[in-house]
Amino acid sequence: MNNDTIPQPLVKDQSLAKELFMGVCLGTANIIPGVSGGTFLLVFKIYERVFAILNRINKPLLLRLGAIFFYLVKNMGRNGCTREVVSFLKETDILFLLKLILGAVIAIIALSSLMKYLLIHQFVMTYSLFFGLILVSIIIPVKMLKSLNGPVAFCVLLGVISTVFVSWSVNPYDKVKIKSVNLESRYQLLYPDGIQTPSSLGEGRDRTREPGPFAFTGKYTLEEYAYAIICGAVSISAMVLPGISGSLVMILMGSYFDVISAISALRFWHLDTLAFLCCFGGGIVVGGLLFARLINFVLKRYYNLTMGFLIGLMAGSLHALWPFKKVITMGRQYVKQDSTIVVIENARVYTNINILPQNTHELVFALMFVLVGCGVMYAFIRAESSQAS
Repeated sequence: MNNDTIPQPLVKDQSLAKELFMGVCLGTANIIPGVSGGTFLLVFKIYERVFAILNRINKPLLLRLGAIFFYLVKNMGRNGCTREVVSFLKETDILFLLKLILGAVIAIIALSSLMKYLLIHQFVMTYSLFFGLILVSIIIPVKMLKSLNGPVAFCVLLGVISTVFVSWSVNPYDKVKIKSVNLESRYQLLYPDGIQTPSSLGEGRDRTREPGPFAFTGKYTLEEYAYAIICGAVSISAMVLPGISGSLVMILMGSYFDVISAISALRFWHLDTLAFLCCFGGGIVVGGLLFARLINFVLKRYYNLTMGFLIGLMAGSLHALWPFKKVITMGRQYVKQDSTIVVIENARVYTNINILPQNTHELVFALMFVLVGCGVMYAFIRAESSQAS
């Protein structure tokens, strides 16, 4: 049977399903540290196509898109209006990019709650899996090297030092402690006696009752909103590079857990959560448009040095992903839960200080998950190699 005998709607449905599936794979890759979205673009043979779309996005095109959106709203319901807009999106290939983004968003939203649960309740096993993924994925940029010389070796060393420095500087415990101290003062104002009596609980509910949709709970500070923009811009620059994971960069910057927590909390439709994700998304858009051209330029002019630096970044990230971390027990941790402040007694908080495993049982299970991560990434690299050949 040739293509002429296939009904046209069926062909369109298959194309849509295929492009959405590729987007789902990209979203899954970008939420799991160690799996590079850029590598998936290579596997699906759409890397150059996506970069070409990003490089075509400029001020005139954005203005034209704005005019088309206004035209669509103004002529909503008119016959042929939507078809004209879709035709333009197809001509510029932006429709293809939107399908990929839609699939990626679906995957990220679906997996965010699972990732949050695993990081809270299965920290060692989750980081062991991440460690195995990254350990083998270093092969990707190594294979992409054209030659190894002194300058490249220096860039590898620079990448290792940079990553270790960043992971050492961003201590999760410090962030938790600062938030807890700030919330403690607000808690004491709400409950002066330090006891949540039935009457004080009633007062608390009057002032901070369970928020409904589009309520503002004050969960984030202005600094956190600004930092979300920076993290979005930096992470998207890593997401489009083969061999390096955007989620890994977010872990190094200490924002990974905050972002997936915000995504998993989307179901409540709180304004501050939406604003936080909009800041992160805005950073992604700005970073994508700016870094796409910069990365394209750097890879053309300094390809080997760039790959060397990427190898160093990934090798150094193994320090941050070491699954055994020093745990500090906080006597009382004050946590923002929806619109109320709750107290967690003897809360265990993981630091960025690496330690040796505490018992053989923990070591054995960690090694098992490291091997699983290595196996998954090895299979992924083999699939990429078979696609390229």
